[in-house]
Amino acid sequence: MRRELVRNTVPATAPWNDDFQRIVRTFIGDADASLTGAFSPALDVEETEDGFTLHVELPGVPADNVDVSIEENVLTVSGSRDFYADKDADKFRRVERRFGTFHRAVRLPDRVDPAGIKAGFKDGLLTVSVPKAESAKPRRIEVTTG
Repeated sequence: MRRELVRNTVPATAPWNDDFQRIVRTFIGDADASLTGAFSPALDVEETEDGFTLHVELPGVPADNVDVSIEENVLTVSGSRDFYADKDADKFRRVERRFGTFHRAVRLPDRVDPAGIKAGFKDGLLTVSVPKAESAKPRRIEVTTG
């Protein structure tokens, strides 16, 4: 599992500045953070004997704003999440959720059946089922005598 950590650099000449900036961000919010912009939703990939299942977190995203496609064994999930339609962004003191377009691409193994891919969306969770090709599934070989 890979997580990215972003840090703001603080000049060594002002050690108190880091504490001050942390306090300001805690109570007022991060002025440098944008309400909109591209982001990558959280993704889990599960493998079973029959295929792969991708679970993509998309809270607050209508199903109509989600696009799932496959090209050359790369499964792509993209779309957008709009800022609150009935809210004024200036009234918010802190915004940690990301808004704007999102995009995730996952390279699938060659042993999948692209024609059998199915996607479902419920309660902000996109579930994409990718079956393995029959030739990739384990099979029992009968041993004969004589």
